[in-house]
Amino acid sequence: DSEKPIILKNQYDTTDLLKFQINSAIDFGAVLLKGIGNAIWPVAPELDSEIVNSTAFSILQATRLRFTRTEYISCPSCGRTLFDISQKLEEVKSRTSHLKNLKIAIMGCIVNGPGEMADADFGYIGAGKGKVSIYKGKTEVFKNVDEELAIDELINLIKSSGAWHENVIEEP
Repeated sequence: DSEKPIILKNQYDTTDLLKFQINSAIDFGAVLLKGIGNAIWPVAPELDSEIVNSTAFSILQATRLRFTRTEYISCPSCGRTLFDISQKLEEVKSRTSHLKNLKIAIMGCIVNGPGEMADADFGYIGAGKGKVSIYKGKTEVFKNVDEELAIDELINLIKSSGAWHENVIEEP
């Protein structure tokens, strides 16, 4: 019956957090990515339940079944990137990580950025020395914004689109 959910359960008898995370991601992720299952139930009696739950929600987010936090998309940077992409990514994260169910891209250049961020809700893309373009989806909304103002413009765009909230959402 397609109306009955399939809950995947597995038990991990380990005290090694990394081993648990890797094994549960492999076990659950592979099955969920094939379209089998609606929920997961990892059991790890030797580990803190908050860590187990956080891992489960991370797996669900990675397999696109449930979004519990903002997802960030970023390029590795190249010679065309004219700003410190790691620093800007951290600045964007620090101001937007309380949001949920959003994908925000921070890309180094206008050459590859728009294509690589195609499924993002919002984008911060280098447009030249000291300049950034701000996107909503695939649409460039602000062009050649001064780098010092670009994160504020990104946040203003998120707010004006109705995707912003002031309340911090705790990961379930």
